[in-house]
Amino acid sequence: MAPLLTLVFVGLLSLSGLHAVQHAPKIQVYSRHPAENGKPNFLNCYVSGFHPPEIEIELLKNGVKMNAEQSDLSFSKDWTFYLLVHTEFTPNGQDEFSCRVKHVTLEKPQVVKWGKFLSSFLSY
Repeated sequence: MAPLLTLVFVGLLSLSGLHAVQHAPKIQVYSRHPAENGKPNFLNCYVSGFHPPEIEIELLKNGVKMNAEQSDLSFSKDWTFYLLVHTEFTPNGQDEFSCRVKHVTLEKPQVVKWGKFLSSFLSY
């Protein structure tokens, strides 16, 4: 009986150690197409390389949460996770668009701004 209890205890310790591995998310904010003022487009926030899988991702317009869709949670070969959050938007040169991510590895929510120039540059 004692060997069985030892085996169960070691197994539980091993499982609890899996939760100790944490990786901070990498955040990319970009538009689907090169941005043009007044032309409808899609805003994407791709968050990858994070663990554990519990995460909150929001797209913001002038600091206010936008209605957005989220992909299914998926994992990479290294067992870190990734998600895509996206929504339709129309850039106009005045509004500020960004992505806010909350994760246990971050001291405070991280906000990454979308930039028209940078997004257009990365689209090619």
